Amino acid sequence: MLLLLSCSRVPLGDRPAPPASDQPVVFSGSQLRTKGQDPLVSREALAAKDFSVSAWYCPEGTSFTQPGTPVLYVSDQRFGYLDPLWQGVSRSGATLSAQPVYWPLDGTLSFFCFAPYEGGAVIKGPVTDPAVAATLPGYLPGSPLLEVTPSTNVADQVDVLCAPPILDRSRLEDDGKLQLDFSTHRMTRVEFWFAYKGELQSDPSITQTFEQVRVTGIEIQDVVGSKYLYYTEDDCRWSGNLSKADYLLSGTDNTLRTGLSASLEDIEEGGSYFCVNDVPAGRLYLLPQSLPADATLMIHYAIVNLYAGTRLTETVSWKLTAGTVTEWPEGKVVRYLITLDLPNRGVASVQAQIVPWEDAGIISPEMELLY
Repeated sequence: MLLLLSCSRVPLGDRPAPPASDQPVVFSGSQLRTKGQDPLVSREALAAKDFSVSAWYCPEGTSFTQPGTPVLYVSDQRFGYLDPLWQGVSRSGATLSAQPVYWPLDGTLSFFCFAPYEGGAVIKGPVTDPAVAATLPGYLPGSPLLEVTPSTNVADQVDVLCAPPILDRSRLEDDGKLQLDFSTHRMTRVEFWFAYKGELQSDPSITQTFEQVRVTGIEIQDVVGSKYLYYTEDDCRWSGNLSKADYLLSGTDNTLRTGLSASLEDIEEGGSYFCVNDVPAGRLYLLPQSLPADATLMIHYAIVNLYAGTRLTETVSWKLTAGTVTEWPEGKVVRYLITLDLPNRGVASVQAQIVPWEDAGIISPEMELLY
C-alpha cells in the first residue's frame, strides 16, 4: 500500500506560509491547450474547463528537488477563466468568482496541475515510503499523486489531462504568467464497431418480415479500473494497477445508438462496420493498461422485426486478450471491429486497431483555447 500525505479541497488552515505579495498567479491562455469531450466553441464552454492547481513553496536559494525544503502553498485550488486570463476561482453553477492565489514575496513556487477539476482525479499527497517510491520509476520526490478511477457510469467519464510539472518559478519571471501544456491525452479511448454475417427475414417487399440486428448492450468486465498518475521531472507516468472494474454500455441509458441508427449491416453483402458507442454519453475514456487475463467483453444483441418487435435476443462473450491487441496504450484510440455470427449465435471475428487520437474522427480534436 502506498503511504501518502493526504491533500484535500479544504483551506490550508494554520499551516505556516510565507508572506504573500499582491500579484496573483495566472496562466496565459495563448499557450494553454486542452482536449476534452466537447468542442470549445465559446468562452462559456471554455470557462467550464476548470482545472486543479497545487503548488509548493521553496525559499530563495533552494529548489523543489532539495529534500525537506518544499512547503505546501496551495492544495487543489480551482482555476478557471475570467477574462482575460486563467486564475484562481470559486464556482457556483455557471457563475465564477475570483479567488486569487497570490505569489509569495520571495522564493519560488512549483506547480502540479490536472484537468478537469471535477471528475478527473483525486489528488493524494507525496509518497513518504522510499520502498514505495522505488516502484514508481522516475517519481519526482515530494510531488503529489493523482488517483484516477474512471466512473463506472460511462456518461460521467472524462478525458483526464495532466500537465508536466512547472518547477521553481518566480513571480519575477514572465510577469508571473505561466504556460501549461495540457495537449497530451493520458487516457485510452475505446470504440466498438459492429457488423454481422448471416441471413435475416428482410424482404423489403414483405413488410411483415423486415428485420434488423442491433447491439443493445456491451459489458466490459474485469479491466483495470484504478491507477495512480504520478509526476516525473518533465512529465507524468502511470503506476501499476490498483483495482479492477466493469463498465456497461446500453441503449437504455443512451450510451449506445438506438433505433434505426443502431441497425447493423451485413458484412458479407457489402456492408460496413460502424461505431455503436459514438454518442456523447457513450464515449469511453479508460485507463491505459496491459489487459488482465480475465478481461471479457459481453455483447448483447437483438434481432428486431420493425413491425412485430424483438424476435430474438442473444448474449455472446469474447476474451479481450484473445486478439492481437493485449494493451491499451496511453493517448490512443483502441477500435474493435466485431462481426456477429447470427447462424451460430456467436462472434465470427474481432479485429483490433490502434488509431492515433487525432486521426480517429473524434468530434473534439486538439484546440487552442485562446488566440
